[in-house]
Amino acid sequence: MPRRSCWHKGGAVVLGVLLPLPLFLLLWGGLRPEVSMDARSGVRISPILTDERRMQLVTYGRRCAPGGACEAPLGCLFDGRRLRSTRTDSECVKDEQCLEDEVCRILVTWGGGPAVRRCIPVGERQEGEGCIELPDDKRSACAAGLLCGGREHAWCARPCYLGDSERCPEGFLCADTLPQPLCLPTCKARGCPADQQCIPFEEGASICAQVYGPQCRQASCPDGLECHVAREPAFPGKVWMECVEPCGEGKPLCGAGKVCDGWHCLPACDPAGPPEACGEGYHCSRSWEQGPFSCQPLYWDWMMGI
Repeated sequence: MPRRSCWHKGGAVVLGVLLPLPLFLLLWGGLRPEVSMDARSGVRISPILTDERRMQLVTYGRRCAPGGACEAPLGCLFDGRRLRSTRTDSECVKDEQCLEDEVCRILVTWGGGPAVRRCIPVGERQEGEGCIELPDDKRSACAAGLLCGGREHAWCARPCYLGDSERCPEGFLCADTLPQPLCLPTCKARGCPADQQCIPFEEGASICAQVYGPQCRQASCPDGLECHVAREPAFPGKVWMECVEPCGEGKPLCGAGKVCDGWHCLPACDPAGPPEACGEGYHCSRSWEQGPFSCQPLYWDWMMGI
């Protein structure tokens, strides 16, 4: 591989000597596609590479991690469906390059690298509901005209301009988020129905939701445990909270009445027992065929495609 790098450098010198400068720059730019800037969002975008150019990149298609370096002009894209990140480029520039019922959207990558454009299905999730940036199907994708964005939690939202929340509908605020400013939901001013609570999230967002598990946002978790809040697209208006007790290799054993499942200590259960034994919003299940039965949040089955 170093020999290839030397060839490129040597080729640049030869081209620079033999060709007029404007033609040299044109040809060399074609060999090394540059990252462009999206005018609306101000985000740097990876180009669509040719198959030949992809083959020239040593790390193309390989796994990557947050903070890991990528060869220019690749970005490290996290795929929540497969729980892996890969070094990749864009696949579209406009909607017409995508399949029917798909749109071309900007997806932010790890580590501040260039974003990529991907074809995303037009889905079912409405404004203010959760979404997945790179969804498998319509259930986790946003409806027509909405973008899926956010730093920690992703929301279906319309674009806005910072400092001008009047462009957002009532019950929404203009947040400085990714891939661009978006109208995120807020329930702080209007309140919630009696059977729901106003749950705060990052970037000023908040939603009315029914809470399953301990309300650890209001009362701190014991023994310094971390409060985890889960909100999944397939369950709008529902939130699961947990004081996460980690387990697994190098961690303490779970206490009496609990089992280690999904790297969490969860209450053990009997699949032959009454359905309500685990409580509302949970059921007795296991994550793999030989795994222990535990009281799992209902959304786990959806995440695992069960």
